[in-house]
Amino acid sequence: MPPMSEPAHPADNVAPAPVTVIVPARNEVPVLDYCLQGVRSQDHEPLRMIVVDDASTDATAELAQRHAHDDPRITVTSSGGPPPGWNGKTHAMHVGVQARGAGEPGEWLLFLDADTEPAPQLVTRLLATATELDADLVSTPGGPPPGASLVWWLLMPPGTQLICENAAPDGRSRKAFAIGHCILVRRAYFDKVGGWTPLAAVGNEDVALATAVRDAGGRTRTVRSVDTLTSHGMDPFGRGWVSFRKSFSVGTQGSVPLLTGAGVAHLAFGLTPPVALIAGSRSRQPWLVVAGLVAWGAQGLAHTRAAQAMGAPARSGPAAPVSWVLVGGLFLDAAHRVRRGAMQWKGRPLGTVGRGGGVRRQHRG
Repeated sequence: MPPMSEPAHPADNVAPAPVTVIVPARNEVPVLDYCLQGVRSQDHEPLRMIVVDDASTDATAELAQRHAHDDPRITVTSSGGPPPGWNGKTHAMHVGVQARGAGEPGEWLLFLDADTEPAPQLVTRLLATATELDADLVSTPGGPPPGASLVWWLLMPPGTQLICENAAPDGRSRKAFAIGHCILVRRAYFDKVGGWTPLAAVGNEDVALATAVRDAGGRTRTVRSVDTLTSHGMDPFGRGWVSFRKSFSVGTQGSVPLLTGAGVAHLAFGLTPPVALIAGSRSRQPWLVVAGLVAWGAQGLAHTRAAQAMGAPARSGPAAPVSWVLVGGLFLDAAHRVRRGAMQWKGRPLGTVGRGGGVRRQHRG
């Protein structure tokens, strides 16, 4: 995963590209201030912002309106919740695009989660990255906040490895990788693939959008940006656990057999190095000790590389077996909840996961 590009110095006769930032927000009072203050501080112009209140039950809409009162670039609208056939966040982003209207030549759309905190150069550097890499869609994971929870140490690295097995940051795999909390996409390509409408009920809308843009002839890239975007969405630990559980459920289309099998396999994968070490030491079989050390080292190296890519602590590498055991537990927890029909996300049933697995298209908000 390459680093984000530094800001370029545009030619005097080239007008800066217009950017519309769309922030879907549902019950985000604890973090929305960070996000909107960061967006308002961007050093790029022209810039406009659309905040979509996704039927929040707290004061999210009121907080957004206060920012709009202070900054005329901000528009606040409401989604009213998703209609049948739509997932909540996807519908909220769709409403934001509709509120923007037809757009203008050269426009870019930036979809930014409400629990992120952008640095002033985020938009400028995203555009510079798109120019340098000749990309039509650029995504970035950002980095952890100060005092981040153990999610960044233990779940983020293996979670990244699992995602990248099926979706490539450079778009050259079966699927193109993107991270939903920060996606910059060229408006022309967004419209070309039909916007969010074809992805209405898709749970992993970020990967689906990147793949659609790639398949339509566009170029997609996911890049590192620890110093330009902070993600508050994985803290505390319980919130990060729920987020990964949702991702794993969607990634398997709610298949209980797949979730259960993956859970058992990853538990075994994580336990193999320490069990081999202990068994080899007790039975005085040096080859088993060596095998355990090699397996532990290989897991730790992969863990460290993934941690560096996501801005997580690289020194968490030795804890790789613990991470994989936790991942196994995540899969089993997801299987249990899908079997009970209890899989939810932000207080709503997860639209792509039905009881007993499979895809359920209806989703009420």
